[in-house]
Amino acid sequence: MLPAKAHIDTHQLAWIITDCFGDEEIITMADQCGLLHDTQHRTETRKDWIAYDLAACFFSGASIEDIVSQHLAKKAAQAARRVQFMDLTEIRLFLRSAEQLRAEGELGEILWALLVDSREDVQKHGHRLLADHEQSVPPSPPPPEDRNDPPPSDTAQKTAQSESDTTDQSTSPHCSHAGAPIPESTESSSPVDDPEYLKITPIPETDLNPKQQAILSNELKQNQQQINKLYSALSELKNGYTVLQSENDRLKQKIATLVEENNFLQDREELYRESELRIDQLNRENIGLKRDVEKFSNQLCEFHELQAQKEKITVELKSVEEMAYHSQQVLEQIQSNFYSQFSYLQGVNEEYKTVITRARQKIVSLSGQRGTAGTNRMLAGQPRVGVFVDVQNMFYAAKDRYARRLDYIKLLDLIVGPRNLVAAYAYVVQIPEINQAGFLSLLEHNGYTIKSKDLRMRGDGSAKGDWDVGIAIDIVSMLDALDIVILASGDGDFCALAELIKQHGKRIEVAAFEHNTSMDLQRIADQFFPIGDEMLI
Repeated sequence: MLPAKAHIDTHQLAWIITDCFGDEEIITMADQCGLLHDTQHRTETRKDWIAYDLAACFFSGASIEDIVSQHLAKKAAQAARRVQFMDLTEIRLFLRSAEQLRAEGELGEILWALLVDSREDVQKHGHRLLADHEQSVPPSPPPPEDRNDPPPSDTAQKTAQSESDTTDQSTSPHCSHAGAPIPESTESSSPVDDPEYLKITPIPETDLNPKQQAILSNELKQNQQQINKLYSALSELKNGYTVLQSENDRLKQKIATLVEENNFLQDREELYRESELRIDQLNRENIGLKRDVEKFSNQLCEFHELQAQKEKITVELKSVEEMAYHSQQVLEQIQSNFYSQFSYLQGVNEEYKTVITRARQKIVSLSGQRGTAGTNRMLAGQPRVGVFVDVQNMFYAAKDRYARRLDYIKLLDLIVGPRNLVAAYAYVVQIPEINQAGFLSLLEHNGYTIKSKDLRMRGDGSAKGDWDVGIAIDIVSMLDALDIVILASGDGDFCALAELIKQHGKRIEVAAFEHNTSMDLQRIADQFFPIGDEMLI
């Protein structure tokens, strides 16, 4: 026996059949059950009446039950697979609205899948959906008993006859369900309800002898008493039926109320579940926020510590700045005093140089007066010498290595010797911040010809001030008047110039500080004069 058979009635099954199948499918199923055989009446019979007859025969005949069940199982196969793979919670969540399922066109199939499921809770959910549907859409009325439908086929008659022999329950002319509820009868539907109907009409006494009359009268009285008792019992049963009917109505209302409460509680349960999930999520977020707060608190503590250290360092830095300011003031004062003292010493030095220059001029003048003739004879056979001094190169070489200055007068006497000096050039770069007037005057008074140029500033802030090209031009222009070129510079840029001088058959000599002279220049030169301490002042 199917689980659904014990819990639904003919009206409910008829509606499921009508919702699941189309008109042609219902007629085909009725043909298979032997309910229709007259083609003329098929179009005249309402399809919901045919579905009702199928539902009624479903409850009264096992063979028809099998046929209807097979058709429904095939129709609701997909819905049954869905229900089988869902638990009760999912079924209540996704299949909770009969109205929604009806709008989607699958209510009948879902209801049958729920009703035939092996799980009792799932079946109960199907009954609840069916009850909700009946409240919103009342079932169609059953077909009238006196409709002119064609008689069942011989097979259906034999099936109904054989199955009716196994039960004492009566069936409807169209195989209505034997266990279906009996239609409510009205008080005027039976003559038994009339007390006058229950009275027995007395037999005329002329037809019976006295003894027979007495016996019949006695039996009549007994029958009348029995009838009265039955009538009383019937009245009690009617009263009890009325009470039960009222109780049934009350229970139906209570069931409807409980169903509504159950639906409400299910909705509340779903809300509670969602709330619990949300609470769990909020708890996790709260834990994360607490960790972030703790992390930020630690960072804030570190920030406060750093801020305190910054304030401490700021105070110390302010103290250092004050000390630096005072030190700068002291340094500026010392520098001012130094410059004042240096200017004073420079003035004294210039005075001494002037005195020395005058003394040397005096000595030279006296020496010239004593031996002019002999000197001219001595210089006549000597080679012609030209001296070219790169003052900037000599100055920085002496300053960087010895922190002293070169004696240019002694240098000229040493490198020329007894040879004939044609010209001696001193190439100077003028620096605006340094006053070199006294130095240049000293060189001029001791045989040097001064060539000077100002220090030029480039656009990028660097300075340009060298005589490399100027020295080379002067030497080349004087080669014909010289036999020996003496170059006082250690700059390797003059290597090409030295090669050119030798190509012209002239002698090239180099005088410079050995540590500051290019090795190539020393190799090319015909003679190299290393400058030592004896030529420094």
